[in-house]
Amino acid sequence: MDSSLFSFRVAVRALAILALIAMVAIIGVNSVKITKGNEQIQQNQLKTLTQVLVTQASLSAGDFIATEDQERLLKLTNQLTQDNLVYDAAIYDAEGIRLASSDNATTVRETLGLDTPLETARIGKQQLVEPIIYDDAVIGFVRITFETGKLTAFSDHYYRKSDRYMYTMVAISFISGLLLAIVIRRKPKKKGENLLLKEMS
Repeated sequence: MDSSLFSFRVAVRALAILALIAMVAIIGVNSVKITKGNEQIQQNQLKTLTQVLVTQASLSAGDFIATEDQERLLKLTNQLTQDNLVYDAAIYDAEGIRLASSDNATTVRETLGLDTPLETARIGKQQLVEPIIYDDAVIGFVRITFETGKLTAFSDHYYRKSDRYMYTMVAISFISGLLLAIVIRRKPKKKGENLLLKEMS
């Protein structure tokens, strides 16, 4: 009887340990999934934001190229770079000849870092090129280089803060479980004195 009871207790403890390991593993996997999900959301937001800006710039540039308004093209490129998220901007005709560029604009090779070791000059930058369409014909291109570090700075801070809160709650939950186990753990009962043996002695 005692042997079967002991075996039952060992089996229960083994199952409890396995369940605890499984729960910790699930928490870890879900934490990683949440972090990866946040990174994907950030990338989608970045893509949407930059695409909207470059598309609007393309629509504005179309009218200026059609009317050969060089002054307004130059003004447009400089207006785009007033936002600290934009590194530089340039507008080209259909043959790739530069029509206007921001005051701080660099060449495509410089922006892509093609002449630097391991293309280090392009780190932290994202370059988008959008065709400029006017009367259903491509009449040019607009190129905008974004500072991706600045674009993601706010969301990076928010997601890292969210991750810290999540991992803190996981740690607190684990510690709370240990403390609860200590509190409700039953102390082994002391065996009472055998009065029959005492009288016989």
